[in-house]
Amino acid sequence: MKTLYSKKFLKDLASIPKNERVNIETFIFETLVKHNSISQIRKIEKLKGYQNFYKVRFRDYRLGLKLEGETLVLERVLHRKDIYRYFP
Repeated sequence: MKTLYSKKFLKDLASIPKNERVNIETFIFETLVKHNSISQIRKIEKLKGYQNFYKVRFRDYRLGLKLEGETLVLERVLHRKDIYRYFP
């Protein structure tokens, strides 16, 4: 499974406090790399009402993902009060 990062995702990630960002970066760069399919990843939940959109919860932050064929696109990572305004 190929992983892509949107520009907004990288900007969002840089703005998160370091103590929160460590857990998110560990998930992205270690856990996602190990798996070949989205169904193998435990923390991912499908968004209701959308066919190819998923979320991952990290305490007060949410990671928004989009599945395009065999490519996983990391779209946004925002505080839980803001994520559903900007994603999907």
